[in-house]
Amino acid sequence: MSTKVRGHTSAVSSAKSCEDQRLMFYLDIARDRRAEECPHRDGAVSLSDYRNVINGGRFLFMREESLSTVYDPQAVEEKWYKFWQEQGYFHAEVNPDKEPFTIVIPPPNITSALHIGHAMDNAMQDIIIRQKRMQGYEALWMPGTDHASIATQVKIEAALAEEGVTRQELGRDKFLERAWAWKEKYGGEIINQLKKIGCSCDWERTRFTMDEGCSKAVREAFVRLYEQGLIYRGSYITNWCPSCQTVISDDEVEHEDHDSHIWYLRYPLQDGSGFIEVATTRPETMLGDTAIAVHPDDARYQSLVGQKAVLPLMERAIPIVADAYVDPEFGTGAVKVTPAHDPNDFAIGMRHQLAHVVVIGKDGKMTAEAGKYEGLDRYEARKIVLADLTSGGYLVKTEPHQHAVGHCYRCHSVIEPLVSLQWFV
Repeated sequence: MSTKVRGHTSAVSSAKSCEDQRLMFYLDIARDRRAEECPHRDGAVSLSDYRNVINGGRFLFMREESLSTVYDPQAVEEKWYKFWQEQGYFHAEVNPDKEPFTIVIPPPNITSALHIGHAMDNAMQDIIIRQKRMQGYEALWMPGTDHASIATQVKIEAALAEEGVTRQELGRDKFLERAWAWKEKYGGEIINQLKKIGCSCDWERTRFTMDEGCSKAVREAFVRLYEQGLIYRGSYITNWCPSCQTVISDDEVEHEDHDSHIWYLRYPLQDGSGFIEVATTRPETMLGDTAIAVHPDDARYQSLVGQKAVLPLMERAIPIVADAYVDPEFGTGAVKVTPAHDPNDFAIGMRHQLAHVVVIGKDGKMTAEAGKYEGLDRYEARKIVLADLTSGGYLVKTEPHQHAVGHCYRCHSVIEPLVSLQWFV
């Protein structure tokens, strides 16, 4: 049956069935937006015409009987995401008629596939960028991936280890080939993951942080900062990973409690009048001591400030200084100061102009400055140093002690504080 009506509102009331009423209602909603697509005959529209319009695809209203009882994401999401991309809905251009809005994606590392944290972060960005598009902005969501070179190197070396090959055995050129192959594999996988969760990035602009344009921009920014005096180079105590052979930032150091010991050592006074006793959790670093520090208000040691002690095993005279950093309640109230191997000692050394004696190298082994202990692993050196201190009568006592030890978040090796030449902002 075809009921002729003059207006959309009256059409709803004159419909003979609920289905006809729904169809007419949907057409009423769409009238103001796309009225020109409604076929008219002499000012009247039939219900069959409405059905033809809807079923022809010009208005996409789902019929109740066509709804599946189970949501099938593959049947829906891939289809519509492809449609969005083909229509260029995610692409942005310089448009003087619109206010720009841009999000640069925090580029995920190509170390491996994305995790749930990435999904949450990118979903929030997607919500924002889609809202800005609907508000009329020329909205760009700039996608890309990050090389994360050291972290990626660790992953590649782990894969090589499973093959029984080391980076050194493979050689530089072959290793670089592996690195780029890793980037192609995981970089592409990351982009596909972002697409799967519906991220509306402008994929035509996808960048990798080692692309030539990005690398050039980094060099340009670096030089500009240097010319403006905003960055400088200097020696400073750093978190050195002997395994990764690189410095890592403070927030990349993971601290874990270790059951260890605290060792009490006595250093002879240079004038032969007695000893000063110190406590340490790292006896192997005492080979690089350049001072002993006490609190300026500690009455026990005020008479010793300004005097010198003799460093056991190394027979080097070192000063006794007063510094407010020292906790009189820790150990004996007197601490050995090794500026090259402890951040707090480094700060004391800066205040008192103490020398930096590096006794542990970047490979985690003792250096020539460590004398007869040169070449030993730092933990092997600890055992031998303690044995020599004991035989020399310098070890007073040993107590169990639990303390936090820094580990590299990438390879889990124990961090070695080292003075290194670095750039600073």
